[in-house]
Amino acid sequence: MKKLSVQQKIKFVLVLLIFLPICILAWLSFQLQKNERVVQAHQIQNLIDSKLKAVERELTAYFEQLEIQLRSDYQTLTNIQQPKLTHQVRNYLYDSPLVQNIFILVDSDNITFPPDSLASRKEQSFINQTKPIWSNPELFQNLVSQDEMKKIQAASESDAKLEAFVSPASQKKAVASFAPDVVSSGWVSWYSGSHSRLLYWVKDSTSRVIGFDLNRMRMLSDLINRLPDATYEDNGLHESAIRLLNDKSNTLYQWGNYSIEEGEQALRTRYLSPPLANWKIAYFTDKSTIAKLSWVGNLAGLLAFTIALIGLGTYFYREQQREMVQAQQRVSFVNQVSHELKTPLTNIRMYAELLTDQLFDEDQQHNKYLKVITGESLRLSRLIENVLNFSRAQRNAIKINKAPGIIDECVKNTIVAFEASLHNKGMLFEVKYGADQTVYFDKGIVEQILNNLFSNAEKYAHDGKIITVITHLENNQCKITVQDYGTGIPASARNKIFEPFYRVSSKLTDGISGTGIGLSIAKQLAKLHGGELTLVTSEVGACFVLNIDISPA
Repeated sequence: MKKLSVQQKIKFVLVLLIFLPICILAWLSFQLQKNERVVQAHQIQNLIDSKLKAVERELTAYFEQLEIQLRSDYQTLTNIQQPKLTHQVRNYLYDSPLVQNIFILVDSDNITFPPDSLASRKEQSFINQTKPIWSNPELFQNLVSQDEMKKIQAASESDAKLEAFVSPASQKKAVASFAPDVVSSGWVSWYSGSHSRLLYWVKDSTSRVIGFDLNRMRMLSDLINRLPDATYEDNGLHESAIRLLNDKSNTLYQWGNYSIEEGEQALRTRYLSPPLANWKIAYFTDKSTIAKLSWVGNLAGLLAFTIALIGLGTYFYREQQREMVQAQQRVSFVNQVSHELKTPLTNIRMYAELLTDQLFDEDQQHNKYLKVITGESLRLSRLIENVLNFSRAQRNAIKINKAPGIIDECVKNTIVAFEASLHNKGMLFEVKYGADQTVYFDKGIVEQILNNLFSNAEKYAHDGKIITVITHLENNQCKITVQDYGTGIPASARNKIFEPFYRVSSKLTDGISGTGIGLSIAKQLAKLHGGELTLVTSEVGACFVLNIDISPA
């Protein structure tokens, strides 16, 4: 049997140190997590129940306040005597946004309002619909049984259906706070057609009963106004939503930041107290939140990760060093971009403010400011475009869209954009056009490549004063030469200048800003266009030659 080398033994030990603790900790974490999930689920359910109870209390408080108001209205109405009763009650209904109908019952079966002879069509319809209610005196004493309720519903000749009553406990509590002549009160939920409605009744010691029929839409509006806004975000349980459902399980209102899927079942449901006994509130949230890892599981994972890092530290030392260098390059890149973005924006803002403050100065001065603003804006746009193209190139998301056009016109437009800034530095273009025929190329790609080449010459070759541009067509290729007469590129850097983030000097003290991605992007764009960007040897300065394919796509 072949003996293991020292290196192989070390690798074997490292593997054991990595996987053995991970396996042990994973098993322990799994056991702990099962228990934690049960506890966590119970805690979340308790939290949800407390939130639903809070909503129910808010709705109950609304009806408690409403009962106080209606009892006050009852006292007012009972003090009205004939013949003013009909007129005063109608005035009350006209002024009340919440009460839309009233009946006044005397001696169990005698309706004094609305009067038979003077009842409007609406009032007569209301009396007919509520006959199963006011024609049964038992409703205004104590809560009836379910069998008695079915008998009452079966006896109804109208389309109104009796649905629910308040509990005796609610009645007793209400009686305690009433005036001495009130013996009972309560709520009745009934149906008019397909719509459920609520009626609040008050009975005094003379057996007179006043029933207040509530405006369904106004009551719903009042209830919704007491609930959180639709966009309310729950700080206790994120990504959740609560629905208010009526007796037919139709959604009346919803709030929260969780998007409920069609047909999704509620995590928790709670039926409301009377008089909305058939309504309910439902809580929805992502079920996966119940199964999230607890802090114990996270701690176990962190411990396993730490042990793995310690075991892998020596083995992956060189790999980590390389990753650190790349990370530093990325940080340097972000810093350079931030620096480049900040300066143009500062200049734009400063000169814009000067222009605003000196609106009455001579036009020459205004034009100067505008030129600075325009120049800085163009420079910022080119920089941003470089960053975007670099990002797209990393994702292979750049597409070539060829269209018929003239290369020389594209070159002219790019030169015009640089003339002002070059003129300020004492530089100028010398151009020899030789591509004035219509060919197929991506104008945006060519402009971006030229922008980077011209910008490079502007930064590093301003001592040379001249930038020479030559265009030439040959077969299905277009050749564009960009020559500057600056200090040139050192021989040690000629093989690196097309690498991302590479700069001959990255010191901010050099006075030359840049990100180190311009030439890299230009070379990638040239390849995508079926060509090549190369740095050729020249006696002075730097000479770049761009070849692109100009055949139809």
